[in-house]
Amino acid sequence: GSNIDDEDRLYFKSFIDNAFNRIIKCIKDVDSLLNKFSSKLTDSVKFEVNRLQSDSYFKTFQYAKAAQSDSYILKHFAHSIPKKDIDDIRNDFTKFNALKKVPPQQTIIKSSTSILWKKDKIGLIEIPVTAHSQTFNGIFDTRANISSITQTYARKLGLRILNASYNESSGATGITFKTGIGIADSLLIGNIIVRNAVFQVMPDSILYISFIKFQLNIIIGFPVIEQLQEVDLFKDGRMVIPLTPSESGLHNFALDGLDPVISLKSGNDTLSFDFDSGAVTSELYVAYFEKYKKLVLKTGVKKSAEFGGAGGSQKKEVYVLPTFSADLGDQPATINSITILTKKIYPKERFYGNLGQDFMANFKEMVFNFKYMYVKGVN
Repeated sequence: GSNIDDEDRLYFKSFIDNAFNRIIKCIKDVDSLLNKFSSKLTDSVKFEVNRLQSDSYFKTFQYAKAAQSDSYILKHFAHSIPKKDIDDIRNDFTKFNALKKVPPQQTIIKSSTSILWKKDKIGLIEIPVTAHSQTFNGIFDTRANISSITQTYARKLGLRILNASYNESSGATGITFKTGIGIADSLLIGNIIVRNAVFQVMPDSILYISFIKFQLNIIIGFPVIEQLQEVDLFKDGRMVIPLTPSESGLHNFALDGLDPVISLKSGNDTLSFDFDSGAVTSELYVAYFEKYKKLVLKTGVKKSAEFGGAGGSQKKEVYVLPTFSADLGDQPATINSITILTKKIYPKERFYGNLGQDFMANFKEMVFNFKYMYVKGVN
């Protein structure tokens, strides 16, 4: 309401604009906040909004400015931030600084496009991607913060490799490895042209999932998917990217940094989940376990499970619930035998779980709209 002062209003508005993908507005909010109220802001607020600014610049492909924001943070706030955060910011700075002369990614959609997707042998959605008139399959992964590729495929796609190397770690396993950066000057997805797409170039071994002997080669991540504005995924194997994204009264989709987040209604509660088209199965996080402990202990079965991904695997104690039900908009969804974690698996975990393809399988069609920020299921 009206009793909130201007600096607080701008502060909250900047986070809200960022979360709902109004990135240009977020950048303006932070600029006004820092221009008008700099002397009143605490170091921790300055750190937070500069970090938000760096995220916003990266999302709008203004790499030099993203590097500037991170360099400002490292110069002024390094003494007061946890080491883990400093390492992340140093890595981001290295990445953005290497990209500073790369033109912004541009996606050119001249007409509605329909492409065929298929599942690979581990059940992940793959779409055809063409570069230098050769077509390869890439995994469609909303939760990959940046597209990734093996060194072998970076050569096959003729990527321009930049002179940079930084540390990256695998979410599920925490294993750290060195990665490089490559640029695809032009990629085709159906008849859509994506220019200047940025890829993390990784050692082939990091994208090899040893316990199922499976090599991942190309992962198409959030920055490419988001610029498509709307993706309609049909169960029958079609993916349609309309020329004009459609509006909806539904607003159940947000961004947490580069991670897409969906809200579902579960009983009387509204719960937020990471949305991960690059996961075959969904899982519920420790926050769900804590909130519904009675239910979980009563109906769940305790077991030890293996969690794996790029980089390795780990064993963890979990519960398995026979069914989990929730509504996406006005459409009911059910996941059978869902795993519930009893401890944090990702250091930055802050939602109730991660929704994968077993969740998506509830619908004949799913619409992901990054312009008006909603996800809907159609049956």
